[in-house]
Amino acid sequence: MFTWHHGFWLYFFTRRRPDVWQFVAGSMFPDYIYLVLISVMLGKGQVAWNDLLVMNPSIMMSFLPLYPWAVKIDLIGHSVVIWGITFLFTLLPIINKGQPFVIGWGTHLLIDGLTHAAYANFFLYPISLLGVHSPISYWEPQYFAAEFRVVHNMLIIMATSYLIYHYWKKKK
Repeated sequence: MFTWHHGFWLYFFTRRRPDVWQFVAGSMFPDYIYLVLISVMLGKGQVAWNDLLVMNPSIMMSFLPLYPWAVKIDLIGHSVVIWGITFLFTLLPIINKGQPFVIGWGTHLLIDGLTHAAYANFFLYPISLLGVHSPISYWEPQYFAAEFRVVHNMLIIMATSYLIYHYWKKKK
């Protein structure tokens, strides 16, 4: 899913918790490197602001060989090994306040595992470059991206309608 979708769904499911924004921030955490990368590319003139409107994952992937540091940070952010070690640290009483953030991060990894096909993440990095290839992709046409988009957009519309309805009902 796109980065903001991760945040939307975590908001939807954790909105009644006091630490909702930690869950949301954590759910988008592995993809923050792409915001940094886009900023660098804008600064260097490799892309223009209007290019961002049509930039899709395949275009973004074409820039990655130019930025090996971004690839490394992406591998670390999408690693279940790194996530697991971080989660274990949040079990310590002194660091457990960060647990919602780390749980949000973990949901990102789970959803990516379900929605990345040919360009799957290497979940066992740095131990292995094994990728979990889903039969469904959110952006690759040969892996049911159009069907995924229809179902996902319908679910977002229903969830948004639900949130608006309850907000309106509460206001009255």
